[in-house]
Amino acid sequence: MKSLFTQIRNISPALYYCGLAHFALFVLMLIISQFDQRQLLGINLWTKPMKFALSIAIYSLTWPLFLQYLPFERIKKRFINFSVFALSFEMVCIATQAARGQLSHFNNAGLYNSLVFSLMGIIIVSQTLFALYIGFLFFKVKAVQIPAALLWGIRLGIIMAGIFAFEGGMMATRLAHTVGASDGGQGLPFFNWSRIAGDLRIAHFMGLHALQIVPLFAFFTGFKNARAVIIFAAAYFALVSLLLYNAMQGRPLF
Repeated sequence: MKSLFTQIRNISPALYYCGLAHFALFVLMLIISQFDQRQLLGINLWTKPMKFALSIAIYSLTWPLFLQYLPFERIKKRFINFSVFALSFEMVCIATQAARGQLSHFNNAGLYNSLVFSLMGIIIVSQTLFALYIGFLFFKVKAVQIPAALLWGIRLGIIMAGIFAFEGGMMATRLAHTVGASDGGQGLPFFNWSRIAGDLRIAHFMGLHALQIVPLFAFFTGFKNARAVIIFAAAYFALVSLLLYNAMQGRPLF
């Protein structure tokens, strides 16, 4: 594990320290949540910032492992710098809104809240589009220093994550993530996915983490041929699409 973190740091110090900083934020907010008992939508208001901090940490530490195989140095540097900015900006917005006792997303109550929500959307959409562009650049990479199966895992993982990232736009349009009930109420521990209605966050979460799941499938199975990875990615895409359809019907997962 230590060697893995050393490798990530050597490939991209900026993303490495961004990831570690968000892990530290997760721990800090976990401690704060034990003393600050305020709630939003029926849960501790620090729960959402904690989830985002953890997700951003994993996201930041994942990308260097992919970017080491991409030869376009200038584009990689721009992507790294913009990603660190975009992810950090989102985290600052979410954490400061929580500290204010306000929702960070779907909040148009007043000029400031609307501005924060809009800027978060613009910046994270820009970052997602940039990530998709990087995903398409991987189609120019030859399977020489990297097995074809892992290369396809990276390609499809990035593209699938980008597709389901845009599901956030569906939630933003609805100003809600729950279908068939109001946001909040009974949900799964920590994730808070609704247990009484459909929840768009489930497919959003599972789709975003295709970024890790599909390449990890290729890595741990050790397949050399890309066919098995493509089949797995197609099955995973179908599963996440089914989760989205189920949520749109207003049905809970459990």
